[in-house]
Amino acid sequence: MTKLTGLQKEKMDPLAQLKMAHLLALCGDYFSTHFEERQVQVLSVNGPSRDLTVTWAVGVLPDGDWEALGAWPGAAVGREFWRGVWADLDSRGVDKISLVCVSDLDACALCSGAKVLPTFQQVLGQRYAPVASDVGVLRADARRAVREASGVRAARIALERLLAGSVFGRAAVLSPDWSEVLDGLRPFYALRPHRRALVRAGDDYMEQLGHALRRAVARHGPFADLASAVSFVAQTLSREEQRLKFSKLSKVVRPRLRLVGSSSAGFVEPGL
Repeated sequence: MTKLTGLQKEKMDPLAQLKMAHLLALCGDYFSTHFEERQVQVLSVNGPSRDLTVTWAVGVLPDGDWEALGAWPGAAVGREFWRGVWADLDSRGVDKISLVCVSDLDACALCSGAKVLPTFQQVLGQRYAPVASDVGVLRADARRAVREASGVRAARIALERLLAGSVFGRAAVLSPDWSEVLDGLRPFYALRPHRRALVRAGDDYMEQLGHALRRAVARHGPFADLASAVSFVAQTLSREEQRLKFSKLSKVVRPRLRLVGSSSAGFVEPGL
């Protein structure tokens, strides 16, 4: 990862230097990082609240484990934004990122050796009339079909079957050129199977955290300023990461119980 000089860090906007002090140090090596934006309402001094953007991210390790990386002010675009992100990640122990799943090519300019992959949401969000809204309604199923496919042709067939089986009917299926729509995912399909699986896992984690984050932001309402919104998003991600990991671990280690003796006694022992 490209190192920033002290002078470069001093020139950054103070808000871009916001550090998530409550977050633990991160791992050094991530196979993929996945970025997503969340709109939040921030109170204005004079007038109604306004919508501003907070970007958050998840990192997937080579062994398939994952971590919520944090949150940053602004949309995930432009060298100034990425300079702030990499400075934050670098200060918290990140040494290498192989893939960055985001739409902005500037992400690679400040992360030496990283490769940019378009997000599934970006590819399926392109406006191909008249079925763009249909795909939007089927967003979760469409993303799942595309990321589980082995290539562009397989993804196109999967999407056609998905739309054909939906309430939108067969007429909507043949309208767009799915090969053109999915062309942006060719770098993803070129990855080896186990690496594609890691990218798919990261997308799954984003969905799980995204649902919880949307609810938390909606319950909170307008924030006092953008810095407080970024801090709230980062804390929510950290909390939800621990909850999801604990839930997954408890399902693995929880012993199965079976009744022994008479039914009235109600004794239990671990099942085999």
